[in-house]
Amino acid sequence: MSTIESLFIGNTAGLSRVDKALRYFFFALLIGTIVYSIGGTFFGRDNRLHDYGLADAALLLAVCIPGYSRHIPGAHRALRACEWAVMACSLVCTATVIVGDVTDHGVRPDPYNMPWNVAMGAALVAFCFYTILLVSKERARRRGLLPPAH
Repeated sequence: MSTIESLFIGNTAGLSRVDKALRYFFFALLIGTIVYSIGGTFFGRDNRLHDYGLADAALLLAVCIPGYSRHIPGAHRALRACEWAVMACSLVCTATVIVGDVTDHGVRPDPYNMPWNVAMGAALVAFCFYTILLVSKERARRRGLLPPAH
C-alpha cells in the first residue's frame, strides 16, 4: 500500500471504532463546509471563501489524523494527545470561521478581526502538532520500526 493510499478515508485497517468514527465525522464536516462556502459564494451577500478555505484546510488535516500514531511501535500517550490536539484545533478553527460569518450579518468585516485571528491561530497550532506527529513517524521509520509503506 502506498503512502497516499494509507490516508484515504476508506482505508481503516488497524484503526479502532473511535478512530473510524472520527474520520467520518471530520470528513462529513469537511464536505459540509465546502458545500456551504461554495453556496455562500453564489447565493450569499458576501464572499467568505478564503475564510472557509482556512477551515477546510484544518479539517482536511483532521480527517487524516485519527489513528495516525497507532502504527508507531511504542507510541507514547503524548502522541495520541497530539492527535486530539490537532482535531480540537481544527474544530476551533471551523467554529470561529462559522461564528465570524454569522456575526457579521453579510457585511465585510475588517481584514483581521477577532474570529479570523482565532481561526488562524488554531490552524497554526494544529499544523504544529501535526508536524510533531509527522516527525515522530518519520523517526520511527528511519529507525526501522516501521515498514516503508506504512
